[in-house]
Order: sequence, then C-alpha cells, then structure tokens
Amino acid sequence: MLLSASPARDGGPAPAPGRAAWPARVAVVDEIVEPAAEVEEIPPLEERLAPGEVHIQLRRTRRRVTIGAGLARRPELVAAVRALPGLPGLALSPTGGTFVIGGTGWMGLTAVGLAPDGPALPLDWMVEALRRWLAAALAVPLTAGRVEGAWCPGFSDLGAGGRKLVGLGFRLRRRVAVARGVLAVTAVAPADLALLQACHQLIDLEVQPESCTSLAELSADAGWDADRVCRALWGTRLEAGA
Repeated sequence: MLLSASPARDGGPAPAPGRAAWPARVAVVDEIVEPAAEVEEIPPLEERLAPGEVHIQLRRTRRRVTIGAGLARRPELVAAVRALPGLPGLALSPTGGTFVIGGTGWMGLTAVGLAPDGPALPLDWMVEALRRWLAAALAVPLTAGRVEGAWCPGFSDLGAGGRKLVGLGFRLRRRVAVARGVLAVTAVAPADLALLQACHQLIDLEVQPESCTSLAELSADAGWDADRVCRALWGTRLEAGA
C-alpha cells in the first residue's frame, strides 16, 4: 500500500532568513509491518526514491532492547546488555543511536529519503521533514534537538517542552538517508524506564523520567494506540511552506 502526500517544502533546522525551505514529498509505504528478527534489516526502498522524497514504513514493535549500530559493534557492551536481569529480548539495529525499547506503548518507523541538491545536509533535511510531517499529523508542536536526560539522546531528538517523544537513528550513503525510530505512544511504563536506565548506565548516560514524554501526555488524550497513530499518519497532507 502506498499513500503519497502532496509536495511540501521543508526547511532544515535553521534555514537562512528569506530563503525558501528545502523540498520534501512524504510517502507512507506499508500500513504496519510486524517486528523483524534479532538483527533488523532495512527494507529495499531506495530504488523507488525521487529526489526530495521520503518513504516511510510504519512498524509495530516488540518489547525488547534495540542497540544502535555503533554500540552494536562493541561485543562486550552487547554481552553486558544481554546479562541484564529481566531482559525481554535484544535486537541489533543497522542504523545509529544508543538504546530504545519497544512494545505496545511504542510505534516504530523506518524512513528512507533521497535529499535534493542544495545546501541542506541530508540528515538535517530528513530530520526536518519528519518533524514537520509528524507535527502536522499528530497535531502536536515538535522541536528537533538533543534532549539531555532522555533515552537514546541525539541531535535528531523530536520533542516538546524539553521532553523527548521520538528517537531517530541514521545510516547515510551519499545523499540517501535512512532513519529508524520509535515514538512513545503512551507514558513510559516503569518497567521500560528501569530497563532503559540500566542500558544507558552502561555507557554513562542517565535517563530521567522528566525528560521523556508520550503522545498521550502531549495531547492529554489517553485514547492513543499504535493503530490510531498510523491512521493519523496515513491521512497526513503537508502544504507548501517556508
């Protein structure tokens, strides 16, 4: 199933004053796909791309810890995570990031985009395209930038009011950017928070509950679940704008 949004013009994190924003056309590929195996692969979407286009695959997530590609190359760290008490499962990601967790309270996405020619760095272009698309679809204001004290912190954190909602990890080949991420649909459960804290402590990072949020909390609507999020995302249409 392929649903394409109307063309939109998306700026990077800080486009120059008066400059038209960078273009992005957002398409959604597949309604929801099931969780992948322990070593997660990226679907072969690149051959379908046009310049300035982002293809997105929405995913259910399994409750397990996923380790970003950089950390997954450290066998001693992977072994330490495997040894954590109560670990529900482990997956190794082909993209960057630190640690994320899945389950019924989280929705996953994979995005593949071919950045257009221009001054925008491909990762900046992809982050801004996803930020604007998610903000419009979910009717919540989102900002991009590292949220200290959040799970899997990085430059591509998406959140509101200093609290993180979406985490994104990347793999880049020339102007093709691949993002894998998770969105917190409901408030982070105490067991999930404890597991995230234990994982991040292994790399000397602290996860603080006040640095995290969810779609249910941001919208003050407890009725959100992964399927409802997907329905909102399928219907999104972004208008051209700076």
